[in-house]
Amino acid sequence: MYRPSKKPKRFDFPAGRTIAGKYVIERLLGSGWEGEVYGIVERNTGIRRAAKFYYPHRDPMGKSAIAYARKLDALRHCPILMQYHHQEIAWVKRRKVTVVISELVEGQKLSEFLASQPRHRLTTFEALHILYALARGIAPIHARGEYHGDIHDDNIMIRRQGIGFEVKLLDFFDLGKPTKSKIHKDVLNLIQVFYTIVGGRENYTKQPKVVKEIIRGLKDSLILARFQSAGDIQRHLENLEWSDGRK
Repeated sequence: MYRPSKKPKRFDFPAGRTIAGKYVIERLLGSGWEGEVYGIVERNTGIRRAAKFYYPHRDPMGKSAIAYARKLDALRHCPILMQYHHQEIAWVKRRKVTVVISELVEGQKLSEFLASQPRHRLTTFEALHILYALARGIAPIHARGEYHGDIHDDNIMIRRQGIGFEVKLLDFFDLGKPTKSKIHKDVLNLIQVFYTIVGGRENYTKQPKVVKEIIRGLKDSLILARFQSAGDIQRHLENLEWSDGRK
């Protein structure tokens, strides 16, 4: 009987490899504890998709993949999330691998986008636009009592659209039972992302009041005293009394 190696290995699929007889690997989009996400092309249609390949040693029974698909489907009316399509089974080095096929999100990772910007940060006005797009997208998730659980600059895809930005969240990590504390974690992570966008600690003291009133020194208690959910951040930004940023 075949016994898989005890040492977990990455898939590291090369571009051009055919998977399950009908998908061609295009490029690696990201990787994490559970598996790897690739951009793929359907051979028959030429349609580009995203495929999350679960490490067999992390999800031997496919339960995480099922929970992930169900959560995407339950939140399918939240446009900030990828849209789920279907599941596949692939065999990789004689091991059964569960694959979740979903919408391919265009753009760049936020971390890569920021790295390409002057001084690796954005202006106050641009940063507020991105925070608003994120908060508005996540607000309906929180309104349902759900949460994301893995908001960070490597898990956000972004592209400029007109005078604003289109953003998408790539992946869930924690698929457990929703709690208020997990929603609060999303809020804190959102503020951390905003902090990164405006330049982090190196630039914080020079930030205008409008920024500091949101970041609040990155103190969890102060942030949560003002923002209990992404909807609170959204409403705060919609009612912002904007100035030229020097006050």
